[in-house]
Amino acid sequence: MMADLRQRLRGGFLGDVLKLSFGTLAGRLIALAALPLSTRLYAPEDFVLLAVFLALVNTLAVVACLRLEIAIPIVETDAEAADLLALALLVTAGLAIVIGVPALLIPDRVAQWLGNPAIAPFLWLVPLGVAMAGSYSALQYWTTRARRFGDIARTRVGQALAGVTAMLALGWLGFAPFGLLVGNVLNIGAGGISLAVRALRHPPAANGGIRFRDLGKTLHRNRRYPLLSTPEALLNIVGVQAPVLLIAAYAGTEAGYLFLAMQVMAAPMALLGSSIAQVYLSRAPQEFRAGSLAPFTLGIMRRLLVVGVGPLLLAGAVAPHVFPWLFGPSWARSGEIMAWLVPWMALQFITSPVSMVMYVTGRQRAMLALTAIGLVQRVGAVAIALTGSLNAPVLGFVVGSIAYYLTVLGFVLVAAGAKPRDLPNLLKAFGDWRVILAATLATVIYLTA
Repeated sequence: MMADLRQRLRGGFLGDVLKLSFGTLAGRLIALAALPLSTRLYAPEDFVLLAVFLALVNTLAVVACLRLEIAIPIVETDAEAADLLALALLVTAGLAIVIGVPALLIPDRVAQWLGNPAIAPFLWLVPLGVAMAGSYSALQYWTTRARRFGDIARTRVGQALAGVTAMLALGWLGFAPFGLLVGNVLNIGAGGISLAVRALRHPPAANGGIRFRDLGKTLHRNRRYPLLSTPEALLNIVGVQAPVLLIAAYAGTEAGYLFLAMQVMAAPMALLGSSIAQVYLSRAPQEFRAGSLAPFTLGIMRRLLVVGVGPLLLAGAVAPHVFPWLFGPSWARSGEIMAWLVPWMALQFITSPVSMVMYVTGRQRAMLALTAIGLVQRVGAVAIALTGSLNAPVLGFVVGSIAYYLTVLGFVLVAAGAKPRDLPNLLKAFGDWRVILAATLATVIYLTA
């Protein structure tokens, strides 16, 4: 029995998830452990600047490869996958050069356009961050194709250590907010160097190498990714980052408080979800061809619901009481915001990892429509909250995000081929003793602490 368990962990879906999850969680724990120090080395205004900076980097980085990296683990041959890797890296380098020109030549004008003049001296870091993030993403998907999830896990730990070390050292030396930005750039993509070295050590099984003369043909065969997935990804990230930019421009330090709350709750859940998404993507094409995609997808969602909802409820309950003690009295507002994030994060954790089903089933057009809906829901909710008498943009962001992930849930179930009769099995997870216990504890803590 133990031998069978070891074999399943070594080569199965669970083992792959555990490898990636370990690296992801270890990296996040390193970053989270540094937050109480960083909130004392850097002011809330510095975190507002970081929120704007990361909004720029993340928005550009998500389309840096023109989404060609998504196809790397999906295509049938290693030779075509290698061509896609080369294309993704070349496009990333080109984009970094293009955005580097205004960042270096007219930083003040760009900063004024962003509504944050203080970011002007640091805009040169944006193309660097985009280049590192895009390269890491492409190499990560190449490593996913080879199912070397342990390599990815190690890079996540390594880049977290590099980022935290730089952030704390530079902050201690008084280089604020520069140290905060540099540390996050390293945390985004420093692991790309390690993955590149390993990729060179493990060339494609099908006759090596990148065929530069065939790159045009490869791009044409996979044109749906740049043409459909890139606008979808851009709309999706703009739907997340545009509200942050609006909040930073019109509500000042609220963006900094929101950023810290999302670092503590949203970022770990998103990274864990991305680990599951990568493993899901490596298995889903096989399940789709075998006609078993619906039960496979629903099974993953049920497990996500069981393991994710409980910790989120508990985290939201204790956050308002713990944040002032852990991060300092000036960060109490972040604890309140974190409690608001719970329903949004729960829906995101359940749906995001399996949203790759849209790519597996070739529904790029539907995914584009979905993300356009999400952009309207999120930005619209923040705009209404800013212009109305409520003046609560963060709450508007949360409500808009909840509406979006409910929409995602419907799209995912349809794409996976789930039937209405399958839904009760998914909803049964709410009756799991772990979910009930966590909900009870969260209620008691929130009401009595």
